[in-house]
Amino acid sequence: MNVNEIIGSDFIYKVDTSYGLSQDGYIATGTESIVYKGLKISKDGNISLSCVLKFKYKKVRMSSTKKDNDFETIDVLSRFKENDLEIFDRLQNCRSVVRIYDVIEDLGDFSLLDRHVADGREPLLIDSEKFFCVVEEFVDGWSLEEYCRDEYWQLTQTKELQYGIKQKIGFHDFPQNIQNDMLESYKNDYTGIIRYQNEIYNFMINLCEIMEYVTEKNRILHLDIKPDNIMVTRYGKQLILIDFGRASYLNEEDYVENRLGAADYNSEELIERMFQYGTLGYSAPENYVEALNGSNFPFEDSELKRGKMTIESDIFSFGATFWECLNIFELYTKSREFAKDKGEGGSYDFYRKKMLNDDLYFDRDLSFTSSHYHVALENILKKCTKARKGNYLDKKNPEYYHSYSELKEDIEIARDSSPAIVKTENTKVRNTFGVIGVVLGFIGILTVFSMVLGISLNYLSQKKWNALVNNYNATQIEKLGKTANDLMSSTPSGGKGRVYENTVEFLMKNDGVIDSAEAKILVDLLEQIESKESLTKYINQLIQNADDRRYGDISTEIVRLEPGDNCIGYNIAAAIYNVEVNGNKQKNTKNIINSYEVLNKYKDNNDFKSIVIRLKNTLDHDDIIGIISNEIGVSRSELRLLFDGIETR
Repeated sequence: MNVNEIIGSDFIYKVDTSYGLSQDGYIATGTESIVYKGLKISKDGNISLSCVLKFKYKKVRMSSTKKDNDFETIDVLSRFKENDLEIFDRLQNCRSVVRIYDVIEDLGDFSLLDRHVADGREPLLIDSEKFFCVVEEFVDGWSLEEYCRDEYWQLTQTKELQYGIKQKIGFHDFPQNIQNDMLESYKNDYTGIIRYQNEIYNFMINLCEIMEYVTEKNRILHLDIKPDNIMVTRYGKQLILIDFGRASYLNEEDYVENRLGAADYNSEELIERMFQYGTLGYSAPENYVEALNGSNFPFEDSELKRGKMTIESDIFSFGATFWECLNIFELYTKSREFAKDKGEGGSYDFYRKKMLNDDLYFDRDLSFTSSHYHVALENILKKCTKARKGNYLDKKNPEYYHSYSELKEDIEIARDSSPAIVKTENTKVRNTFGVIGVVLGFIGILTVFSMVLGISLNYLSQKKWNALVNNYNATQIEKLGKTANDLMSSTPSGGKGRVYENTVEFLMKNDGVIDSAEAKILVDLLEQIESKESLTKYINQLIQNADDRRYGDISTEIVRLEPGDNCIGYNIAAAIYNVEVNGNKQKNTKNIINSYEVLNKYKDNNDFKSIVIRLKNTLDHDDIIGIISNEIGVSRSELRLLFDGIETR
């Protein structure tokens, strides 16, 4: 076997050695995994796609008692198969959660020497003895950390070396004159700060919407929210949440209970001995382990519910994440230790040495950074990271956030009340509008006003649509439906078809099918289409593009429409609806027979093969077959032969 190849279930995987500064494919190192850019290659070699190869330790050690050198071994591979995979599968329909393609437990003869280790440590051999591999989708973009630090504030530069290899250098290694210029420019950069603040608002709202889906809909805590686990796509700047290695389901009492170990807080944080569940600096205080070897627990813990992790725990990490984003310029330029941790694979020494105390870890404000940031934004961060008091889990306690919907609402209010970039008034434009106003008064202001109002509503609706689709994630499906409906309502009759077609095109981009939630949006739009011919065409297209696992739900939406008798898609959907809702449960003979006649009529139509098979499956039950046999005088065996022929044709 080739030591450079990993053999998966359907594909061969290789490290993409054309990627990265060192052209070795390296992306990042986390607490439980080492991440490389990969290539997903079909076994015939004809298809090659980008992916991420996440090499995870099969087992890790954590100190578990107050005795030094007493360790508990955690079987990461078993935990991943039993917990992580189920969570990933549950969230795969969310476009803002990273997708898993494969899990390779045995790397075979594959080996890779990872040289991206902290100073003074030996390179690490990645092989089948210690590691397994999770293959994930490759997100073209940056981590949130990289975006804020490198893309927006340009705090690192790339230096060309020999043979096309590049090296990233940080601010502290820039020439002194460049450092001085950057510091002086930042000090007076009101416009840059306000633009950056607006981007952070949008990121915060986007992450709230993702977490509403993850936690409030699917009851999953992430438990490792931090800038490195949030990706920003290159096009559209949409957030993608990654690394669910710590995630767990909430129990019936809305918390995750974890038996934490113990650690020496005077030592560095290493993979085999962690201070916290999650990542140091971002984890909520209840996620931190007890102190051993005479070291001191860093926080006042008399009121902590240690090991009891709730939505408030993830919200704390949310606040710590964006606190760092807003302070990134000062943190990076004023602290070599912080820069080392973030850019050179450090051991989180900055947070361990500087911030593990009650005064700095809690109630994080923006006093350290630019005064141009809005005070309402600062208040949100302070509330997210508020010190734990006895009743901090009480949902009625207004001093803490207890849901992402509540948090998102405050962020939206802060954004809407924040100052905008000042623009110089154009006097020519102002005077022109004055003249137009006078003219309108003479030519019939009421008529013009009506026209302008219609145009304005359509313009605003189109603007909202563009803004939403440019930063869309699956948790915004209801907002997408409302926005599309507003746009449809404000569009003249001649343009409604195009609005519908654009909506279909957008919804089909991700996975090429229409699910039940998307079908509801499209049917709402089709109710505004007056042409029966167009309606028939659109319904047939919707059925042909529908997710065949959701035909029942989609049929329930379709029957709200009235396209006419010649719409094949509608007739089959109505037949499914009538049997499943009125036929199968209530034994409505008329509906069952009508549905059977529809099946018989369209059984050979290849354009609607999938939904015809679904209709067949809906009727293919002993009690329903008995009703059909009695009513039309056909034997059960003949009906069974007909049904089997539809399945196999």
